[in-house]
Amino acid sequence: MQPVNNPSKSASANQVDEELWAIQQSLLQSPYNLPEEKDFFAEKIEIRRVPKGEFLIRQGQRLFCSYHLFKGCVREYYVKDGEEKTIGFYTAGDSLYDGGDKYNQEPSSVNWETASECIVSVFTYEVEKEMYRRFPRLESLCRMETEKHYSQFKKSLHHYLDSSPEERYENLIETKPELFQLVPLYHIASYLGVTPESLSRIRRRMKVS
Repeated sequence: MQPVNNPSKSASANQVDEELWAIQQSLLQSPYNLPEEKDFFAEKIEIRRVPKGEFLIRQGQRLFCSYHLFKGCVREYYVKDGEEKTIGFYTAGDSLYDGGDKYNQEPSSVNWETASECIVSVFTYEVEKEMYRRFPRLESLCRMETEKHYSQFKKSLHHYLDSSPEERYENLIETKPELFQLVPLYHIASYLGVTPESLSRIRRRMKVS
């Protein structure tokens, strides 16, 4: 399956996806944006339903978009020596974007694959540059959000490196309980750094304790 870069509309003009329409309307009714900014978003940002098993980006390809996830789960992983290594999961409310120099279009080091049917907003880097040019205040707001995201990422990384598989499992239950309804346990085991058999033993021990 092809990555969802430069995506086209998923429904015909005669079809109305009420769930997508409701999400778009909620964005346009946000009190944080000026009317001209909302008009820009309505014209430039697409809300798309993405089936399970599709790639938003593949390892080694260039990323042209950032995404915000409104529904579902996206698995982030890389392949080394023929083996998939899961390094993270995105669920509703999370944003997905390349942390590197996106405007130089360097190849991605990871895959973003939908682990379930997802609803995402698609924001191309060309649109982002146009937005910053037309609405300078949004560039400052986005920079602050990026710094916040980076700080949260560092905190999560430190917690992951300093914790045992059992502690990582407990943290997933606390922070992303919906994950266990959206992805197979062997993907969760890969993220925790254990085999599926070891994860089963962890789950049994936690039920007993």
